[in-house]
Amino acid sequence: MARPPRPSKGRGNQNGKPKNFTTKARKEKRQHEVQEIESLEARIEAEKPECGSNPLAAGSALAKLFSELPVSERTKRGLAEGGFTRMTTIQRASLPHALCGRDILGAAKTGSGKTLAFLIPVIEKLYRLRWSSVDGVGAIIISPTRELALQIFEVLRKVGKHHTISGGLLIGGRKDVDMEKERVNALNILVCTPGRLLQHMDETPLFDCSQLQVLVLDEADRILDMGFSKSLNAILSQLPIKRQTLLFSATQTQSVQDLARLSLKDPEYIAVHAESAVATPARLQQTAIIVPLKQKLDMLWSFIKSHLNSKILVFLSSCKQVKFVYESFKKLHPGVPVRCLHGRMKQTQRLLVLYKYTEEQHSVLFATDIASRGLDFPSIDWVVQVDCAEDVPSYIHRVGRTARFTAGGRSVAFLMPSELKMLTQLQAAKIPIKVIKANESKLRSISGPLAGLLSKDPDLKYMAQRAFVTYLRSIHLRSDKELFDVSKLPIEEFSVSLGLPTAPGIRFLKRGGNKPKNMGSELEKELEEREGIFSEDDSADDGDEELLQKVANGNSKIKKYHSKLDECVDDKDADIASPVYDKLISKNDDEGDNLFLTQKRSVEDGDTEAMSLATRVSKKKKLKINVNKPVGQRVVFDEEGKAMAPLAAFANRKAGGVQENQTTVEERYNKLKEEMKQQDKEDKLLLKQRLREKRTKERRKTKRDAASGSESEDGVVYDTKKSKKVYFHSDSSDDDMSNDNETKKMINYANSKTGSLSIAEQESLALKLLGSKQ
Repeated sequence: MARPPRPSKGRGNQNGKPKNFTTKARKEKRQHEVQEIESLEARIEAEKPECGSNPLAAGSALAKLFSELPVSERTKRGLAEGGFTRMTTIQRASLPHALCGRDILGAAKTGSGKTLAFLIPVIEKLYRLRWSSVDGVGAIIISPTRELALQIFEVLRKVGKHHTISGGLLIGGRKDVDMEKERVNALNILVCTPGRLLQHMDETPLFDCSQLQVLVLDEADRILDMGFSKSLNAILSQLPIKRQTLLFSATQTQSVQDLARLSLKDPEYIAVHAESAVATPARLQQTAIIVPLKQKLDMLWSFIKSHLNSKILVFLSSCKQVKFVYESFKKLHPGVPVRCLHGRMKQTQRLLVLYKYTEEQHSVLFATDIASRGLDFPSIDWVVQVDCAEDVPSYIHRVGRTARFTAGGRSVAFLMPSELKMLTQLQAAKIPIKVIKANESKLRSISGPLAGLLSKDPDLKYMAQRAFVTYLRSIHLRSDKELFDVSKLPIEEFSVSLGLPTAPGIRFLKRGGNKPKNMGSELEKELEEREGIFSEDDSADDGDEELLQKVANGNSKIKKYHSKLDECVDDKDADIASPVYDKLISKNDDEGDNLFLTQKRSVEDGDTEAMSLATRVSKKKKLKINVNKPVGQRVVFDEEGKAMAPLAAFANRKAGGVQENQTTVEERYNKLKEEMKQQDKEDKLLLKQRLREKRTKERRKTKRDAASGSESEDGVVYDTKKSKKVYFHSDSSDDDMSNDNETKKMINYANSKTGSLSIAEQESLALKLLGSKQ
């Protein structure tokens, strides 16, 4: 049987197929793609809805499945493999307009599937344009937080796995910036945060976005506000005006000024839940409990102990609160795993917490508002708001972490009596919330155990002090003063509830004013974000990439302010806020810098340190002595923390408890002073005597060494006093040991007398030595 002919060398590929076969298959594949693209464009043009219309009005004729959409087969396969089959309301309403290339303003409830509503149009547009790595960046998706950007990127990988389009994740907190710079120019879709994107625009060579086709802003209301205004304006200045822009959020903005910044052209405003009876998910049960400030931690602890078999997400106002509550509850062992998530954690730690919390069935996560935007945590049972949300949109985003899609969920908010106005605002925004009462029999107090922990752990005590200060500052910086008023809060009772023996000193420069003179609304918002939402510990380990980028772009006022704040509060040796902080803030008293500050120490008699002004010396200039500068004086404090009078520390208490008078103390002080002077004199004399004895011993040792000569190995005898050398060679045998000994004695005697003998005497002595040898 004859063998089939082998293909000639060089005409086949690695699979054994001829080249002409591979080329033919590629041509057929490209031809199929071209035909599919043409059919998709024709279908999209035929099914294009009218501008300003709501596709949901079409009723049952509108597509409800992803397989019925005019999208590519590759996208349909990715959706099917990812488990996405039926479209949600926002997807059915926005996709027909977005696939046509129109600008979209999409507003829908949390957990309604807004991510696919903008990812599918992005992938399909680049596919119809046959985009490749040679074309560069074709779409940019901007997210306010790193965790949300990571979540969007994971969905993009699932849906676009069968496409040849490349994508990349650009977020802060990562150290592989150089690697990103090498590859970012070849990526087609960028999922990023504003700060990291702006960094690449400024630093990466040949980074080009001039061919951008689609710009997406997820959580657009957060990105368009004052927290990201400068970064977003810098990004938009480098993007082409002719593009498609998609904006999605649970609470959408319709501000004309914001839309003008984005250069939107006749955008389609799609608010699918605007006419619904409630603004939150229908399966969400929302409750509120009136809790005094001093009982919030007790209520939280009792709630966790009563729901050990649940998955709970707890929201607090600031990073320092989250850190303190997490560390203290972890040491108290509530019986369920506890974790924390805030902006000052490193990126790797934040991702690790997200993955662990997602995988766990029963767990408690303490977080700031960094976890309130867009994150999809599976099967969260309870959302607990220990601190009241700043406004209604923040409340909606918080409770939206549960009851996502078709699942159910419950939420509870701890409201103080002074925050009852929030209930009226929530009801006016069509949010059904019921006020309930807690079971007092299950309420457990933890202020005692907390005080015990703080007394043993100075670091935990410091965390409690910082949590106290940052909470009150966050309340003070909020704009609605009718709802958030620090002057109405029981500060002393709040400090006791944290386990602190005394409340850290605080004060307000202007109690009646809402805002300091030199602090605008932008700075207030950014400081609040730094402490609560977008701060970073990375490091720059401790602020967020976006806020750090804003400071680096030239906002010297904000940068200077933060450096003062960090420098003053980072003094761990202080039981209350650092005195250095008081000095730094006291310089700005006349300027009205009314951020919530620590209380200065009261000035008493003799307390010249508190009265003296701090003088700053530039590091670049030489230090000059200021003769007019007041001389500092050491101040001693008693057990109550009050400054003592000079010499009061030398006053002894008698058995009867009566303190000695000032005259007796001064006499005893002068007597001790004279005794110390006399003792100093005696010590100096003793030191001189010891040094004299030491020098004398060293001189004696030198003379003794000089007096005794040393003999070398070659038989040469050296005179240590003079440089003359006398050579005597011995030819004696071993039998003449006695003569040798006598000869050695004569040689030694000759060497010792050489310096004092005359030449004739030396010659006669040499003859005697020679005669003795014979």
